[in-house]
Amino acid sequence: MGSATAPCPDLESALDAFPEHAAFVRRLFLADRAFRSACEDYRLAREGLAAFGRLSNDTPRPEVADYQRLVRELEAEMRDMIHAARCRA
Repeated sequence: MGSATAPCPDLESALDAFPEHAAFVRRLFLADRAFRSACEDYRLAREGLAAFGRLSNDTPRPEVADYQRLVRELEAEMRDMIHAARCRA
């Protein structure tokens, strides 16, 4: 995990996706290994989507749709984890 001077890219991705739940995102990231793993997967999926998006200048690449689906699925998974944490709080 990153320090105060070097933010963790996995956490930053989650905060960008769920700014309205920043406090819960931070808390979950520190306390829940499964949430940290989902954040890492989410960051990597977003990076993959961006990379394939740059490669598909004229012809859409099939990987773009795959990564879009993966990003949506990870966002839903993370949203469920945040919701569960809010309900427990």
